[in-house]
Amino acid sequence: MNRRQTKNAVGMFWLVALLAICLVQSVAATDLEDVLPDPDGKPGDSSKPVKVYILAGQSNMVGMGDISGAKNRYSGIYFTNDPAVPTGPLQIYKVGYYKTGPLKVYGPDGRQTDKPIASGFLEVSQKGEFRFRCGFEKSSFNTMLVDGTEVYRRKQGAAPTQQTIKLKPGQRYPFRISGFAGEAPRFWMEKTDLLGNGDLTAVVKREGKFPWLIDEQGNWTVRKDVYYQEARIAKDGKGSHLSPTSNGRSIGPELGFGHVLGTFHDEQVLLIKTAMGNRSLGFDFRPPSSGRTAQDNKFESLEYQLMVQGVRKTLSSIEKVVPGYKGQGYEIAGFVWFQGHKDSFNEKSITEYEQNLVNLIKDVRSEFKTPKLPVVVATVGFGGHNMQEKFLRILKSQMAVSDAKKHPKLAGTVASVDTRDFWREVDESPRSQDYHYNRNAETYMRIGDALGRAMVRLQGGKAKPLKQTARPKPDQKKPSTVASDADKNTVQQALWPIILDGIAESYAANPRNYKSLVLEANGKRPQRKTQFLRGSMYGLVNCYRAAGIDKYDWRPFGPDLDKFQWDYFSFDPPETLSVKKGNRYRKVTYPRGMTNWFAVDFDAAKAGWKTGRQPFGQLDGKLAALSESCKSPFCGCGKKPATLWEKEVLLVRGTFKIPPLKKGHRYRIVVGGAAHVNSGEGFAIYVNGKLLAESTVGVAVRQGGQPRGAHIYQDFLEELKSEKITIAACSFLRYNHPRRGVQPPRGHFSLRIEEQKIPPIKTKAADQKQ
Repeated sequence: MNRRQTKNAVGMFWLVALLAICLVQSVAATDLEDVLPDPDGKPGDSSKPVKVYILAGQSNMVGMGDISGAKNRYSGIYFTNDPAVPTGPLQIYKVGYYKTGPLKVYGPDGRQTDKPIASGFLEVSQKGEFRFRCGFEKSSFNTMLVDGTEVYRRKQGAAPTQQTIKLKPGQRYPFRISGFAGEAPRFWMEKTDLLGNGDLTAVVKREGKFPWLIDEQGNWTVRKDVYYQEARIAKDGKGSHLSPTSNGRSIGPELGFGHVLGTFHDEQVLLIKTAMGNRSLGFDFRPPSSGRTAQDNKFESLEYQLMVQGVRKTLSSIEKVVPGYKGQGYEIAGFVWFQGHKDSFNEKSITEYEQNLVNLIKDVRSEFKTPKLPVVVATVGFGGHNMQEKFLRILKSQMAVSDAKKHPKLAGTVASVDTRDFWREVDESPRSQDYHYNRNAETYMRIGDALGRAMVRLQGGKAKPLKQTARPKPDQKKPSTVASDADKNTVQQALWPIILDGIAESYAANPRNYKSLVLEANGKRPQRKTQFLRGSMYGLVNCYRAAGIDKYDWRPFGPDLDKFQWDYFSFDPPETLSVKKGNRYRKVTYPRGMTNWFAVDFDAAKAGWKTGRQPFGQLDGKLAALSESCKSPFCGCGKKPATLWEKEVLLVRGTFKIPPLKKGHRYRIVVGGAAHVNSGEGFAIYVNGKLLAESTVGVAVRQGGQPRGAHIYQDFLEELKSEKITIAACSFLRYNHPRRGVQPPRGHFSLRIEEQKIPPIKTKAADQKQ
């Protein structure tokens, strides 16, 4: 090599080295930290081709992450230092849906303890505002301080005073209890700020996650360098600069993905989303390379064709789509796939999923003449690490396409993102929709962000993963066990303070319930008449039942009327009504001599009545139960009638002795045999010849599942104070169903008297009397 050649070679070496340094510096400039920078508001470099990314899939690619409107699914959240209280939901029918759990408590020495202690430290698992209660009944007279703040005080003869306090996880707060006698009382706390979880507003603006999505004024940021175009659902396509509202009222992976790629590229970025809900890869998106399974079915592979059409249509008018486009051209830089739910319902689709996905990648690359097009695939993530087997099989197929050993031709150009860590449970989410990831916006943001970072790595960039706290794994779940009666009693007793001083007290104090509770307890008639017997007292009694206290349940009063020989008569009235008509209860002409059939002095035997035991009934003229599945104690239509109800109108009456009424109790007469939707007809009940209650209709839609009959109010109670009473009632057979039309005649009828001990209506005001 001569001097000139040597000089040229040296020059070439330094030129290559310089280019390499520049390249390294260029790549380094695009390296992504876990927290992205705020958008700079610049439109992107329009001197270089637009970077185009295709986003395809089914409804979860469409985007179901709520931006706002989340509501807390619980009516109340409670924590206690009593370890016997279980972690989990507590549903009290007609009252609310609650969550309870133990509280971490540490002694003065810093060691965690389950024992009741008067001083130490406590640690909460949720951030929020909390209200404390300390002790129960006799042990509730004390004072409690948390972090130097008096949060609870109760003196003899007075209601408790409470001070709300803000607490957050990861910090131990000192507490001290004083003024008690004997053993230190247990304490519990109620979370008072029951805010909705999991929508984007809560995740970003309240929890402080994804700070690049809001500006200093708290408004949503807009990326001027990333343009989002929806090319499938909207008729003529719609688009905007990328922001949380680009997709409407919910977000998909495009938001997280777009922010990552907008940060990575200097160029303008165009996201073309072409996705549709309820679409499978095995049929709807079926790629050409997989062949046809139904040649005559025009819908097979249609979604694949529409995807391609949507992309081509968008790119053919890119100058109208991308603001500031200057004719610099474009480069299809990547393909993003997020799908899999619908395939889980078909065994063939599950089995062939991996090959179909490989074919999809190959065909998309061929379609757009990009043989090495970077592809990122988001797996299904339903249930997180507690995923059903059918979804797990699809996940494995989605992960397999990026396995270089299984698919060497795709090596280095395809990446799979396991989304199970991004799953959020219903408690953390806006709604209960597991197939839409419970509409959790954080889930969609993290999936999109992870897809974007995977795409950056495929293109030679560096991107740190976005940090998050560890998520539950399957082996962290405790095995389910069937609790013994003793365990159940222990749990119920541990829940007494929370239920009786917390839930029941709040329920009773609610103005909507309190007025009704007082009326019911005093035997006053409500403003609205109803044939149904459940009022606000029912919810309060359910609180006691949840605590294992059943002394306020309704119980039989007086003789067993199923064993009593009733006088009865049935007839077809001259006022006929087509069997196509419902609501058959009506004014009718009674047989001769029976106009006063309900009077105390009416002689049933003389009028030709028969005697028989209840229930009275029939099904198509036979003694048969109306519903063998009915186990309801207040209905009984699953029981075979004792006496045949022959004709349309049934009249029954009987006179019997009853025991004295009890103070602090209330009474009712229950009409059995029709408590289900679209069952029964109207009825009338008389006591000692006086009309107690009347209903002109049976049970309609959304009214079933509760007892019918009549409460015996204070103004009628005198009728039950005599040694003997006469009860008479009438009802009608049913001949049709609102949806099914005419049906064979059916009826089931019985009566019983019940009593209930009135529970205390406990509010803070009532506490002062204790």
